Amino acid sequence: MTGFAARLRKATMVEHREAETRSFISRLMAGSVPRAGFAALTAQYLIVYRELEAAAEAMRGNEIAAPFADPALNRVPLLEADLAHLGGSYPATAAAQRYADHLRAHCPTSPEHFIAHHYVRYLGDLSGGLLVGKKVAATYGLHDGGVSFYDFDHIADPKSYKIAYRERLDALPLPEERLSVLIAEAQHAFSLNGAVFQELGAAYPEEISPAA
Repeated sequence: MTGFAARLRKATMVEHREAETRSFISRLMAGSVPRAGFAALTAQYLIVYRELEAAAEAMRGNEIAAPFADPALNRVPLLEADLAHLGGSYPATAAAQRYADHLRAHCPTSPEHFIAHHYVRYLGDLSGGLLVGKKVAATYGLHDGGVSFYDFDHIADPKSYKIAYRERLDALPLPEERLSVLIAEAQHAFSLNGAVFQELGAAYPEEISPAA
């Protein structure tokens, strides 16, 4: 890859790797987080995606951001269904609330901020997220619900979609100073995600009996 998409990917590589290797996600994949911990993660995602998708609605009339605000990506109804299936009540962690507050403050009015957070969440969901969903479903026996967040039924070919997405990034009609803001905000987005994983890891320590 060349162009801005490659630059953005390179600039966030360290933050991306740190977020992916947080112990909570590693333990979730291994099944050593209790099912309640996975449900709590789903609840935190719902808090975040409500703000991100509200910002997407606000950005549909913005010529710079509108091409990214694709309703086919919407996760909120799926997260609501997953949480209903998983059961229980899970309040926002402090980290998820900070994340949501930051999205609400910046993303509905700033194309750079919106695209940065959109990129970090949805392109990740269409990449590693698909693998996480399959692994979690198998590990926790969630074959009849609870993991629809990880399915993109309205996107027939995720690989082609990601290629087109990166082409839109390359074509952004933004001056250098605004592209630099976008990169810095994407780095911050990974930090906000990582903080959520860190708090959940502390709240749901490793169990002796996996996936209990």
